[in-house]
Amino acid sequence: MSKDNLETIKRRRGIIFLPNAITTCAMLAGFYSIQQSITGRFEHAAWALLLAAVLDMLDGRVARLTKSTSAFGVQYDSLADLISFGVAPAFLAHYWGLLTVFGELSWAVVFIYPTCAAIRLARFNVLTGSEESHKFFKGMPSPCAAGIPITPVMIHLKYFGTGPLANAGVASIYLAAVLFAALLMVSNIRFRTFKDVKFTKYGPVPALVGLAVILSFLIVRPQATLFASTIAYTIWGLVEGGILFRRREAQERKERRDLRRKKRRERRAKGSGRQARKALQRAKLKAVGSDKGRREASGGSEVSEGLEGPGEKSG
Repeated sequence: MSKDNLETIKRRRGIIFLPNAITTCAMLAGFYSIQQSITGRFEHAAWALLLAAVLDMLDGRVARLTKSTSAFGVQYDSLADLISFGVAPAFLAHYWGLLTVFGELSWAVVFIYPTCAAIRLARFNVLTGSEESHKFFKGMPSPCAAGIPITPVMIHLKYFGTGPLANAGVASIYLAAVLFAALLMVSNIRFRTFKDVKFTKYGPVPALVGLAVILSFLIVRPQATLFASTIAYTIWGLVEGGILFRRREAQERKERRDLRRKKRRERRAKGSGRQARKALQRAKLKAVGSDKGRREASGGSEVSEGLEGPGEKSG
């Protein structure tokens, strides 16, 4: 093997290693969040999960840009996401929002969250590569769903207090939100991937202005911006995927039913037309046969008359 080929193979291996290294960093951030939740440093735990979400967005894009996507990378990314966006948010929800009010009963409740995350990620791996997966997620993606239990922690620690949640009413609402996020992950509601959205469709200026606005809000009010973004994406998915998409699917099903009925009617009409033509042909054949029989009968009688005539004359 030549030296140039060896250098190409080494460079290729380095490129393939890069997105998997980013995935490992995201998993480390999730593992760090679990450790911080156990020790009561909830703000560190929440921001570590935000870092994990940023790294999770990067690894896939880096893999596509470097053309180093692989089946191993897909599986590895899903396993890392299960830790960062399945197990880690459950630990944060348990130690910050539910343990003080519900006690050890919260363990039984928060276990539902990583279970739904595992189901969501397994289904994503199965659907990877389908045409629809490029435009919509089937079920809320786990990083976005993790924002529902994470961003309230950021809001509370920023504006209301530093310790765990102790209000029973607020804790009950938070519990319902965690379970709601878990159910969204395993639902059939479509959530946009934004992979097919061309942000520079009208030129780079609007996209740059929008990015500047988002970054300015993130710098000034990061907790409120992340909380509002999570709520907006959830509502958007529920409206578009839960209502509009279902209406479109119902309309498409109706159009397919109407098309099948039209085709059945056309087949019946063709069948009845063929039967009518066959009946007409049979009638014509029958008429021709009867005419031929009559002609043969009349011809036979004329012959018999001719034969009898001379005999009578000779007699």
